[in-house]
Amino acid sequence: QSTESFSQRGYFGRKSGNKEPEAPPAEPQWCRFCDFREITHVVVKDSRICIHRQDNECLEVQLPCPSSALSLVALLDGYFRLTADSSHYLCHDVAPPRLLLSLQHGIHGPMQEEFVFAKLRREEPEEGLYILRWSVLDFNRMILSVLKRSHQQAPGTPGAFKYRQFRIQKKGDSFVLEGWEREFPTLRELLEVLKGCTLKSGEENFTVKRCCPPKPGEISDLLITRKAKKDNGKQILNLTQLSFHQIRKHEITQRAHLGHGTRTNIYDGVLSVCGNSGKDDEAEGFSTEQNNNNSRELHVVLKVLDPSHRDIALAFFESASLMSQVSHVHLAFVHGVCVRGSENIMVEEFVEHGPLDVLLRKEKGRISVGWKITVAKQLGSALSYL
Repeated sequence: QSTESFSQRGYFGRKSGNKEPEAPPAEPQWCRFCDFREITHVVVKDSRICIHRQDNECLEVQLPCPSSALSLVALLDGYFRLTADSSHYLCHDVAPPRLLLSLQHGIHGPMQEEFVFAKLRREEPEEGLYILRWSVLDFNRMILSVLKRSHQQAPGTPGAFKYRQFRIQKKGDSFVLEGWEREFPTLRELLEVLKGCTLKSGEENFTVKRCCPPKPGEISDLLITRKAKKDNGKQILNLTQLSFHQIRKHEITQRAHLGHGTRTNIYDGVLSVCGNSGKDDEAEGFSTEQNNNNSRELHVVLKVLDPSHRDIALAFFESASLMSQVSHVHLAFVHGVCVRGSENIMVEEFVEHGPLDVLLRKEKGRISVGWKITVAKQLGSALSYL
């Protein structure tokens, strides 16, 4: 507000004279320009941004400084990969180096195994076809998934192909195939040497021949689905969008009852994780990367959906699917779901002190301010991530 408008007023906002204050100018209404999927490319020059649409329309944005312009472009670029195309970028100026490396060598993002195998099956499977993807657990690890024809099965049958996965570790500026001590200065050199080579897993051999790179707009767990189908105003959940690890009955042991959740009974439990080896070593998921022993027991929480509430089973599975696709140090990790007779069980990470609200009530008056601030920061971090 200008000093002139203040001069027309006395102390505490009293008007001097009978002159009415001028009404502030009306702000222009915001209108939609495009969705992320409609963007073709973005150009940034100093503090001016040009966002180009598929129909050749362009939106120009002028920001106060070049750093603000780059920040906005980076935000657009990231959301484009999150919602439209995980293996593409809109602007060279903000393209992450890791993404450039991935595009150069045909590396997929940290896909879940179901999507890896589905893609290999879709690509007219052949001997030696492989997918290279980033690990979901180790930022500097890549997983090489190689396809092999099973001689026991006739071609075209569901079990006609086998898959094995081999790890490539990035160590500083070098790349190493696990089990082979030789270091390569670039990933390209390592892949060139591997082409045509035979890798051994247990008693079986897998030949590396042809790469299966990402395709534009490919559906995988790397994309967030934002729109659901509706029928007569009711939202219909597409079951193919649900994704979580299925846990077998014999892998969990139910122990003491801990309490009640939202239409669930909560139990202390144990999850038996088998570290696959030899010919069964297909998985790169939670169980095999962190537990390479033959077997390991994890302390978990079992959330058992009350059989009388089977009407919300779909929402229960949807919740498990959503939680399985997020990973943050301050969010409880979901190991998967087990269906045991009429019971649907969500298997979650065991948190020592239990729910925060229960702990706060229990320890009322004994919790320091510093501890509360620390927890508030952790909650803020998790909410910011979500």
